[in-house]
Amino acid sequence: MKFHKRLKGKIEIRPKFKLNHSNLKLAYTPGVAKVAQKIDENPKSCLDYTSKANNVAIITNGSRTIGVGNTIAEASLPVMEGKSVLFKCLAGIDAYPLCLSTKSVKEIVRTIEILAPTFSAFNIEDIESPKCFEIMEQLARKKIMAFHDDQQGAAVVVLAGLLNALKVMKKDLKKVKICLAGAGAAGYGTFKILKEMKVKNLVALDVHGIIYRWRKQDNKYFKEIARFSNPFNLRGGLEKAIKDADVFIGLTGQAGLLKSSHVSLMNERPIVFSLSNPVPEILPNEIKKVKKDHLYATGRSDLPNQINNALVFPRILRAMLDSQKNINIKLEVKIAKAVAGLVKKPNKKKILPDLFDKRLDKVILKQFQV
Repeated sequence: MKFHKRLKGKIEIRPKFKLNHSNLKLAYTPGVAKVAQKIDENPKSCLDYTSKANNVAIITNGSRTIGVGNTIAEASLPVMEGKSVLFKCLAGIDAYPLCLSTKSVKEIVRTIEILAPTFSAFNIEDIESPKCFEIMEQLARKKIMAFHDDQQGAAVVVLAGLLNALKVMKKDLKKVKICLAGAGAAGYGTFKILKEMKVKNLVALDVHGIIYRWRKQDNKYFKEIARFSNPFNLRGGLEKAIKDADVFIGLTGQAGLLKSSHVSLMNERPIVFSLSNPVPEILPNEIKKVKKDHLYATGRSDLPNQINNALVFPRILRAMLDSQKNINIKLEVKIAKAVAGLVKKPNKKKILPDLFDKRLDKVILKQFQV
């Protein structure tokens, strides 16, 4: 609290040059009129003569804010400022937090359309599902470059971490049973990427329990999960879903959801990704009570094996801006494999590269160039 109050915000705008009498006529009137005329003649030249090529808008409405949940847009501003810092420090991107006072998909999409002349890409952040999915679908149809951090960024880091965790615990992705707890933005994104990897035995659940075929309350995204998961059409809660599982992936936002009694139902040498922030579904001491040989990861930076989308989202946006290509599920898989490959000898305490690993920049950009 003292840190934020002292700074009064974590970001600011600064000019790229020192203003003086000599350059004032170039930076502003009369010289700037020539640049405006040039862009009027050729709109694409805006990328050469203005900051647009490096501008990203972080769009949120506060409906899924870390530590608060569904809140007012203003309460999401410190989180979005933090994202802006990561964009700038890790990828050199000028990212502007734009917290919108609306819950309407139509209004959010229209706002993005109106802002498109200023920004090359949009990062969709902390918007409740299924609205966040609807927004992304509409932006794709309008050919607006966008990245959904909570969905696509989370999916990439989860798969990257899982590939190396399976290697450490000597398990096969095609043979393991995965219990995926949480079917919001991160959960749906993780389902999509695991489906692309042709995972055969995935059981997903939400607050109502296991997602199964013909569940009455499901929207089209949950119906998609049901269609391509839960091969035995199991019904019930967490105990049923996690029984005989090799992997638990927690993306629920519910601290303490997973108990040692649940972990005891898993197969030997379990992999537990307890990724909810700021407090995970389970802490390592609880797992040790029932499974000595296990691999544990969280979304936190103060514990080993941090699996957090911050590892990839600044670099993915950087690559999108530089290549002028949008991301898709096949690119997500390629990036995840490349990120995992940076750890040559993964172990129980290290399955992913460090957040500040400079190799991430090149390896992610390379996937957009192939």
